[in-house]
Amino acid sequence: MRLLAIQSLAVLAGCVGILYAPHLLAQTKGDPEIGAGIAARVCIACHADDGTSPIPNTPRLASQHATYLVKQMKDYREGRRTSEVMGNFVGALTDEEIPHVAAYYAAREAIPGVVTDPALLAPGRALYDDGNPGSGVPACSGCHGDEGEGTRRFPRLAGQDVGYTLEQMRRYAAGERTNDRGLMQAVADRMSEAETLAVAQYIASLTVLEAEED
Repeated sequence: MRLLAIQSLAVLAGCVGILYAPHLLAQTKGDPEIGAGIAARVCIACHADDGTSPIPNTPRLASQHATYLVKQMKDYREGRRTSEVMGNFVGALTDEEIPHVAAYYAAREAIPGVVTDPALLAPGRALYDDGNPGSGVPACSGCHGDEGEGTRRFPRLAGQDVGYTLEQMRRYAAGERTNDRGLMQAVADRMSEAETLAVAQYIASLTVLEAEED
């Protein structure tokens, strides 16, 4: 079992280098002030002006890494990540506008997430910190950071909406979301429903940290 866990981590480590090609990390710096105007026109109806949507199962964008947001918007626009709603909205944005929107939401101050089942925090933390060696599930903290702060390659998770996290994990496991070249599918597919719910609750509880500058 230990060998299986080590092999899983090795696979994930190997994927890090291909998850984002170097040219994707060298995105044009956006201007939050310009992004505010674009977001007001395209984004705030769902994601709110502060990036903390009141709509259930909608991602919180506040303090998310700008590089990650740029990639997701381009993936929606170009069909690598599917959503009829997001495809329509992002499809109207140009390559010049996308970094500005990303910079705007990256600069918003995040607020604490909402935990809906505190009883799941302890098992969720155990999975987040240590994974499940028996089933080959690696620790979430290995890529997303001890406090869910994320990196330029991996998204910030701290305070994320529980319903959104659950839906994305479902989509990964089902092979419906593949814009990370299968990295998260290999994780989500090995997690039980109970484990996924516990991790989602723990992620929502994580301390909000200031995002590092991209």
